[in-house]
Amino acid sequence: MTTVVEMVTYRLKAGVDKQQLEATNADVNDFVKQQSGFLYRSLSQDEADQWFDIVYWQDMDSAKRAGEQFMNTDVGKTLCDLIDMDSCFMRHMLVNAETMNCELV
Repeated sequence: MTTVVEMVTYRLKAGVDKQQLEATNADVNDFVKQQSGFLYRSLSQDEADQWFDIVYWQDMDSAKRAGEQFMNTDVGKTLCDLIDMDSCFMRHMLVNAETMNCELV
């Protein structure tokens, strides 16, 4: 089994603000947490207002299956309505090496 990173980059549609996107975040998190093979998700934004939705999956099958299911959910449709789909790019990458430094509290 090889860990997979899914990275979706996009910009918001004109007239859509950050708060509208952030309002979908809890529902997106709820969806991915229920998916088989889910490991980790983060959402970030750079200084040019490009967004990076990064999800770690246990394997490629889990990543692909979740992506297909997501597009058929209400939260998936809501999120896509906020995104400039011409700017949207999804990629899946196999993890070659990883490390983590965290403490359990």
